[in-house]
Amino acid sequence: MIQVIANALAWIVVAPLLDILIYAEPANKVFTQGFFAFLGNIIVVGILGTLLALGYAKVGGKSSSLSKED
Repeated sequence: MIQVIANALAWIVVAPLLDILIYAEPANKVFTQGFFAFLGNIIVVGILGTLLALGYAKVGGKSSSLSKED
């Protein structure tokens, strides 16, 4: 959920506003680009994040061969 919020702020708000201020780009163009960049990032984060979490759960969930010393 944090990734969704952070990507939304970055790609739908901050990046388009800076493009308008710095490069004088048309507002409708940069907000459309920002929205599609947001969607692309969320899809990638969702897929790769899920795969990484599943991989970590398999590796991190196993007990180690270490034992506690007395």
